[in-house]
Amino acid sequence: MYAVWDVTANKIVDRVKWHEHRYDVTVFTGVWYFTWDQTIQCVHTILRELSSNQSLPTFEQAHLVIRASTKRKVFLKMGSTRVLEVDYDVLSLVVKLLNYSSIVSFNEDVGKIKEWIKKQPHFPEVMADKKIKNFLILNKGSVEKSKEKIENYYTIRSQLPEIFDNIHPKLSYMETLKASIYLVPLPKLTEELYRVFFYKVRATHLTENFEPVHVIRLLLNIQEIRMNEDVTYGDVFILDGINTPFRCIRKVTPMLVYKTLIVIYKQVFSNRLKAVYIINAPPYAEKIFSLLKGVLKPKLIERIHFCENPYILTEKFGKETLPADYGGREKSLGELQEMLYQKFKEREDYFTQLDKLRINDDLIPQRLTNDEIFGVSGNFKKLDID
Repeated sequence: MYAVWDVTANKIVDRVKWHEHRYDVTVFTGVWYFTWDQTIQCVHTILRELSSNQSLPTFEQAHLVIRASTKRKVFLKMGSTRVLEVDYDVLSLVVKLLNYSSIVSFNEDVGKIKEWIKKQPHFPEVMADKKIKNFLILNKGSVEKSKEKIENYYTIRSQLPEIFDNIHPKLSYMETLKASIYLVPLPKLTEELYRVFFYKVRATHLTENFEPVHVIRLLLNIQEIRMNEDVTYGDVFILDGINTPFRCIRKVTPMLVYKTLIVIYKQVFSNRLKAVYIINAPPYAEKIFSLLKGVLKPKLIERIHFCENPYILTEKFGKETLPADYGGREKSLGELQEMLYQKFKEREDYFTQLDKLRINDDLIPQRLTNDEIFGVSGNFKKLDID
């Protein structure tokens, strides 16, 4: 949805309604409109209005903000559900943590990667800047590693059809999964700029036909939202084991774990797993964890914490971050899940396009082998997630 203000004519050319609760504000601009600094000033002013008033400002009020900052025409995209809250200074903070001298030098590396993408004849698209930025962040500012992971990102969709086929969030099994479990990212970042995920079985009786691959697909769909709207600096998972029957765990095969943690999580997205907190763990959980220690590297083992008292989460994350179900001030898991699925609906065209993203085999300069993506064939290395 778009709203167009023509300041010269002193009127709103087009009008849309604000989306209630949460919203995105994305400014489309160019050299023939006004400078980036002016754009940021406009957006910050609007956001301050949104945060300081109980009622949302009208378009006429927002128009006055734009008019005060520039004498040009401005296009604002508004109205999409805001699942992830990312302050405008987060990217600057992350760029500093990656040892860039400035956001300008970071954007120069983004430009280098984009130019490289344009020269890859087998790629199905020219990746959006926001997505490239997150690949660069995930790979700690390494341009070459980012190129490698972007190559894997497109290649893997053909290499793992058992995961990437039938992954669209509009499919019927996703609605069944929605009724069975909660798997949501929490809106607020931690003080360390990590994104927190919450997992919990919602209805035990609906898990009889539970398929772990469906959960992996849901997680990948969430990752796609994040790559377009988040700053992906690090991840924390909170797993609530209450109501989790053993039949669900029994279906998680070593090969699925390997494909998820190594092939996708590490070889494609390079997500930095900072911690896993397990609360209300069922009796069998620690026995399984003991078995996994044989394949998990020590630094990953150190990041997995069994918490006997769920209230420890308040100490770790604070009430502002945690959902209402766990004594926090954030929306409940159910409300957050509804918002997430609303975001999927808003992004339906994007996910439909993703289904078509396959590399052109005939144009690959140098074909990647399965061994280059999966590791040495037939061997399970120790699972190492940075």
